[in-house]
Amino acid sequence: MRMDVYCVKCIISQMVELIKIIGADKRAEEAIMREVLKALAEESYNTTSPELAEKIYDLVREVSGISDPYKEIKKKENERAEIIVRPFEEKLNELTLEDVLKLSVLGNSMDYGTEARFNVEEEKEKLLSERLNQNTLKEFEEELREGENLLIIGDNAGEIVFDRLLVRFIKENYDVKIKYAVRGGPIINDATLEDALQIGMDKHAEIISTGQNIAGLVLERASREIIDAFKESSLILSKGQGNFETLEDKGLDIYFLFRVKCPVVGAYLRKHVGEMVFLRR
Repeated sequence: MRMDVYCVKCIISQMVELIKIIGADKRAEEAIMREVLKALAEESYNTTSPELAEKIYDLVREVSGISDPYKEIKKKENERAEIIVRPFEEKLNELTLEDVLKLSVLGNSMDYGTEARFNVEEEKEKLLSERLNQNTLKEFEEELREGENLLIIGDNAGEIVFDRLLVRFIKENYDVKIKYAVRGGPIINDATLEDALQIGMDKHAEIISTGQNIAGLVLERASREIIDAFKESSLILSKGQGNFETLEDKGLDIYFLFRVKCPVVGAYLRKHVGEMVFLRR
Protein backbone atom coordinates (compact mmCIF):
# COMPACT_ATOMS: atom_id res chain seq x y z
CA MET A 1 0.00 0.00 0.00
CA ARG A 2 1.62 3.26 -1.16
CA MET A 3 1.85 6.09 1.31
CA ASP A 4 -0.16 9.31 1.27
CA VAL A 5 0.92 12.86 2.10
CA TYR A 6 -1.01 12.43 5.37
CA CYS A 7 1.63 9.86 6.32
CA VAL A 8 4.25 12.64 6.35
CA LYS A 9 2.16 14.59 8.86
CA CYS A 10 1.88 11.44 10.98
CA ILE A 11 5.65 10.83 10.89
CA ILE A 12 6.33 14.42 11.97
CA SER A 13 3.88 14.01 14.87
CA GLN A 14 5.70 10.82 15.88
CA MET A 15 9.02 12.67 15.82
CA VAL A 16 7.66 15.41 18.11
CA GLU A 17 6.52 12.71 20.55
CA LEU A 18 9.83 10.85 20.24
CA ILE A 19 11.83 13.99 21.03
CA LYS A 20 9.87 14.29 24.27
CA ILE A 21 10.42 10.62 25.10
CA ILE A 22 14.20 10.80 24.71
CA GLY A 23 14.33 14.00 26.77
CA ALA A 24 16.25 16.03 24.22
CA ASP A 25 17.20 19.59 25.15
CA LYS A 26 16.25 22.54 22.92
CA ARG A 27 19.45 22.36 20.91
CA ALA A 28 19.10 18.63 20.30
CA GLU A 29 15.38 19.04 19.50
CA GLU A 30 16.21 21.52 16.76
CA ALA A 31 19.05 19.40 15.36
CA ILE A 32 16.89 16.26 15.23
CA MET A 33 13.88 17.97 13.67
CA ARG A 34 16.00 19.73 11.04
CA GLU A 35 17.52 16.40 9.98
CA VAL A 36 14.07 14.76 9.94
CA LEU A 37 12.54 17.50 7.78
CA LYS A 38 15.53 17.39 5.44
CA ALA A 39 15.13 13.62 5.01
CA LEU A 40 11.39 13.93 4.45
CA ALA A 41 12.06 16.52 1.76
CA GLU A 42 14.55 14.29 -0.05
CA GLU A 43 13.15 10.76 0.33
CA SER A 44 10.83 9.25 -2.28
CA TYR A 45 7.18 8.96 -1.31
CA ASN A 46 6.72 6.10 -3.78
CA THR A 47 6.98 3.60 -0.94
CA THR A 48 5.01 2.42 2.07
CA SER A 49 4.68 4.55 5.17
CA PRO A 50 6.53 2.02 7.41
CA GLU A 51 9.50 1.98 5.01
CA LEU A 52 9.80 5.77 5.03
CA ALA A 53 9.35 5.84 8.82
CA GLU A 54 12.14 3.25 9.16
CA LYS A 55 14.62 5.65 7.52
CA ILE A 56 13.48 8.51 9.74
CA TYR A 57 13.77 6.48 12.96
CA ASP A 58 17.22 5.26 11.90
CA LEU A 59 18.20 8.90 11.42
CA VAL A 60 16.93 9.89 14.88
CA ARG A 61 18.83 6.99 16.46
CA GLU A 62 22.00 8.13 14.71
CA VAL A 63 21.58 11.76 15.80
CA SER A 64 20.46 11.04 19.37
CA GLY A 65 22.66 7.99 20.08
CA ILE A 66 19.66 6.20 21.66
CA SER A 67 19.02 2.81 20.05
CA ASP A 68 15.68 1.95 21.69
CA PRO A 69 13.84 5.05 22.98
CA TYR A 70 10.68 3.04 23.73
CA LYS A 71 12.43 0.33 25.78
CA GLU A 72 10.86 1.24 29.13
CA ILE A 73 7.50 2.08 27.54
CA LYS A 74 7.37 -1.39 26.00
CA LYS A 75 8.02 -3.06 29.35
CA LYS A 76 5.25 -1.03 30.97
CA GLU A 77 2.85 -1.79 28.11
CA ASN A 78 3.52 -5.52 28.54
CA GLU A 79 2.85 -5.20 32.27
CA ARG A 80 -0.32 -3.21 31.63
CA ALA A 81 -1.53 -5.81 29.13
CA GLU A 82 -0.90 -8.64 31.60
CA ILE A 83 -3.42 -7.08 33.99
CA ILE A 84 -6.07 -6.78 31.27
CA VAL A 85 -5.52 -10.27 29.86
CA ARG A 86 -5.29 -12.19 33.16
CA PRO A 87 -9.08 -12.59 33.72
CA PHE A 88 -9.46 -13.97 30.20
CA GLU A 89 -6.60 -16.42 30.69
CA GLU A 90 -8.35 -17.74 33.79
CA LYS A 91 -11.47 -18.61 31.76
CA LEU A 92 -9.79 -19.54 28.48
CA ASN A 93 -11.94 -22.66 28.10
CA GLU A 94 -15.07 -20.47 28.04
CA LEU A 95 -13.87 -18.33 25.13
CA THR A 96 -14.46 -18.82 21.42
CA LEU A 97 -12.05 -18.34 18.53
CA GLU A 98 -13.82 -15.08 17.70
CA ASP A 99 -13.39 -13.92 21.31
CA VAL A 100 -9.61 -14.39 21.30
CA LEU A 101 -9.24 -12.85 17.84
CA LYS A 102 -11.17 -9.76 19.00
CA LEU A 103 -9.03 -9.55 22.12
CA SER A 104 -6.00 -9.73 19.84
CA VAL A 105 -7.42 -6.74 17.93
CA LEU A 106 -7.95 -4.94 21.24
CA GLY A 107 -4.26 -5.47 21.93
CA ASN A 108 -3.46 -3.92 18.56
CA SER A 109 -4.77 -0.65 20.00
CA MET A 110 -1.53 -0.35 22.02
CA ASP A 111 0.37 1.48 19.30
CA TYR A 112 2.69 4.50 19.45
CA GLY A 113 3.27 4.54 15.70
CA THR A 114 0.12 6.46 14.72
CA GLU A 115 -1.64 9.64 15.77
CA ALA A 116 -4.71 7.69 16.90
CA ARG A 117 -4.71 6.68 20.57
CA PHE A 118 -7.18 4.28 22.19
CA ASN A 119 -8.00 3.55 25.82
CA VAL A 120 -7.79 -0.23 25.89
CA GLU A 121 -9.38 -0.59 29.31
CA GLU A 122 -12.36 1.64 28.51
CA GLU A 123 -13.00 0.21 25.04
CA LYS A 124 -12.72 -3.45 25.99
CA GLU A 125 -16.43 -4.19 26.37
CA LYS A 126 -17.40 -2.17 23.29
CA LEU A 127 -14.94 -3.96 21.06
CA LEU A 128 -15.87 -7.39 22.39
CA SER A 129 -19.54 -6.72 21.64
CA GLU A 130 -18.78 -6.18 17.95
CA ARG A 131 -18.43 -8.93 15.34
CA LEU A 132 -15.60 -9.86 13.05
CA ASN A 133 -16.27 -10.61 9.39
CA GLN A 134 -18.05 -13.95 9.71
CA ASN A 135 -17.07 -15.30 6.29
CA THR A 136 -13.40 -14.62 7.00
CA LEU A 137 -13.75 -16.14 10.46
CA LYS A 138 -15.29 -19.30 9.01
CA GLU A 139 -12.51 -19.64 6.43
CA PHE A 140 -9.84 -19.05 9.06
CA GLU A 141 -11.27 -21.69 11.41
CA GLU A 142 -11.55 -24.22 8.59
CA GLU A 143 -7.90 -23.67 7.73
CA LEU A 144 -6.93 -24.04 11.38
CA ARG A 145 -8.67 -27.41 11.46
CA GLU A 146 -7.01 -28.58 8.26
CA GLY A 147 -3.61 -26.90 8.53
CA GLU A 148 -0.34 -27.99 10.11
CA ASN A 149 1.74 -24.83 10.48
CA LEU A 150 0.58 -21.36 11.48
CA LEU A 151 2.77 -18.26 11.16
CA ILE A 152 1.70 -15.20 13.15
CA ILE A 153 3.45 -11.95 12.27
CA GLY A 154 3.40 -9.88 15.45
CA ASP A 155 3.22 -6.14 15.90
CA ASN A 156 3.42 -4.19 19.16
CA ALA A 157 4.60 -4.72 22.71
CA GLY A 158 1.57 -4.99 25.00
CA GLU A 159 -0.36 -6.41 22.06
CA ILE A 160 1.91 -9.44 22.19
CA VAL A 161 0.35 -10.40 25.55
CA PHE A 162 -3.08 -10.54 23.88
CA ASP A 163 -1.51 -12.59 21.07
CA ARG A 164 -0.19 -15.03 23.66
CA LEU A 165 -3.80 -15.64 24.70
CA LEU A 166 -4.69 -16.29 21.05
CA VAL A 167 -1.74 -18.68 20.66
CA ARG A 168 -2.70 -20.59 23.80
CA PHE A 169 -6.31 -20.94 22.61
CA ILE A 170 -5.26 -22.19 19.18
CA LYS A 171 -2.82 -24.72 20.65
CA GLU A 172 -5.49 -26.09 22.99
CA ASN A 173 -8.14 -26.40 20.28
CA TYR A 174 -6.34 -27.08 16.99
CA ASP A 175 -3.51 -29.38 15.96
CA VAL A 176 -1.11 -26.83 14.49
CA LYS A 177 2.48 -25.81 15.14
CA ILE A 178 2.87 -22.06 15.64
CA LYS A 179 5.69 -19.68 14.78
CA TYR A 180 5.50 -16.11 16.04
CA ALA A 181 7.52 -13.43 14.25
CA VAL A 182 8.87 -10.34 16.01
CA ARG A 183 10.87 -7.37 14.73
CA GLY A 184 14.58 -7.88 14.19
CA GLY A 185 15.42 -4.67 16.05
CA PRO A 186 13.77 -1.81 17.94
CA ILE A 187 11.30 0.40 16.09
CA ILE A 188 8.70 2.51 17.92
CA ASN A 189 6.95 0.22 20.46
CA ASP A 190 6.96 -2.85 18.20
CA ALA A 191 7.75 -6.18 19.85
CA THR A 192 11.26 -7.59 19.60
CA LEU A 193 12.72 -10.86 20.89
CA GLU A 194 13.34 -9.22 24.27
CA ASP A 195 9.67 -8.28 24.59
CA ALA A 196 8.52 -11.74 23.51
CA LEU A 197 10.75 -13.39 26.12
CA GLN A 198 9.55 -10.95 28.79
CA ILE A 199 5.96 -12.19 28.41
CA GLY A 200 6.89 -15.86 27.91
CA MET A 201 5.75 -16.24 24.31
CA ASP A 202 8.59 -18.75 23.83
CA LYS A 203 6.71 -21.20 26.09
CA HIS A 204 3.83 -21.34 23.62
CA ALA A 205 5.28 -20.73 20.15
CA GLU A 206 8.58 -20.78 18.29
CA ILE A 207 9.80 -17.19 18.08
CA ILE A 208 11.44 -16.07 14.85
CA SER A 209 12.76 -12.69 13.67
CA THR A 210 11.78 -10.61 10.66
CA GLY A 211 15.43 -9.56 10.46
CA GLN A 212 14.56 -5.88 10.11
CA ASN A 213 13.69 -2.98 12.38
CA ILE A 214 10.68 -1.72 10.49
CA ALA A 215 7.08 -1.40 11.67
CA GLY A 216 6.02 -3.81 8.94
CA LEU A 217 7.59 -6.57 6.87
CA VAL A 218 9.47 -6.07 3.60
CA LEU A 219 9.91 -9.57 2.22
CA GLU A 220 12.60 -8.53 -0.28
CA ARG A 221 15.02 -8.06 2.61
CA ALA A 222 13.49 -10.22 5.32
CA SER A 223 15.36 -12.87 7.31
CA ARG A 224 15.90 -16.34 5.90
CA GLU A 225 13.93 -17.89 8.74
CA ILE A 226 10.78 -15.87 8.05
CA ILE A 227 11.03 -16.46 4.31
CA ASP A 228 11.22 -20.19 5.07
CA ALA A 229 8.29 -19.83 7.48
CA PHE A 230 6.21 -18.26 4.71
CA LYS A 231 6.96 -21.21 2.45
CA GLU A 232 6.33 -23.85 5.12
CA SER A 233 3.19 -22.38 6.70
CA SER A 234 -0.23 -23.59 5.63
CA LEU A 235 -1.77 -20.52 7.29
CA ILE A 236 -0.49 -16.97 7.88
CA LEU A 237 -2.01 -14.41 10.25
CA SER A 238 -0.62 -10.89 10.03
CA LYS A 239 -1.22 -8.56 12.98
CA GLY A 240 -1.25 -4.78 12.81
CA GLN A 241 -1.71 -1.98 10.34
CA GLY A 242 1.99 -1.67 9.45
CA ASN A 243 2.19 -5.30 8.39
CA PHE A 244 -0.94 -4.77 6.29
CA GLU A 245 0.56 -1.72 4.57
CA THR A 246 3.71 -3.61 3.57
CA LEU A 247 2.18 -7.02 2.70
CA GLU A 248 -1.36 -6.59 1.40
CA ASP A 249 -0.46 -6.03 -2.26
CA LYS A 250 2.08 -8.85 -2.60
CA GLY A 251 -0.36 -11.42 -3.97
CA LEU A 252 0.09 -13.70 -0.96
CA ASP A 253 -2.61 -15.63 0.86
CA ILE A 254 -2.62 -13.88 4.24
CA TYR A 255 -5.22 -13.19 6.91
CA PHE A 256 -4.91 -9.62 8.22
CA LEU A 257 -6.13 -8.72 11.69
CA PHE A 258 -5.86 -5.19 13.06
CA ARG A 259 -7.56 -2.00 14.09
CA VAL A 260 -7.78 0.95 11.68
CA LYS A 261 -5.63 3.74 13.09
CA CYS A 262 -5.49 6.35 10.36
CA PRO A 263 -7.86 7.88 7.78
CA VAL A 264 -5.62 6.82 4.87
CA VAL A 265 -5.97 3.11 5.63
CA GLY A 266 -9.60 3.71 6.60
CA ALA A 267 -10.40 5.27 3.22
CA TYR A 268 -8.52 2.48 1.43
CA LEU A 269 -10.65 -0.16 3.19
CA ARG A 270 -13.82 1.94 3.47
CA LYS A 271 -13.60 1.75 7.24
CA HIS A 272 -13.63 4.31 10.02
CA VAL A 273 -10.70 4.90 12.37
CA GLY A 274 -11.14 2.52 15.31
CA GLU A 275 -12.94 -0.24 13.38
CA MET A 276 -11.73 -3.86 13.48
CA VAL A 277 -10.42 -5.42 10.29
CA PHE A 278 -10.26 -9.15 9.61
CA LEU A 279 -9.75 -9.90 5.96
CA ARG A 280 -7.94 -12.22 3.59
CA ARG A 281 -5.73 -11.03 0.76
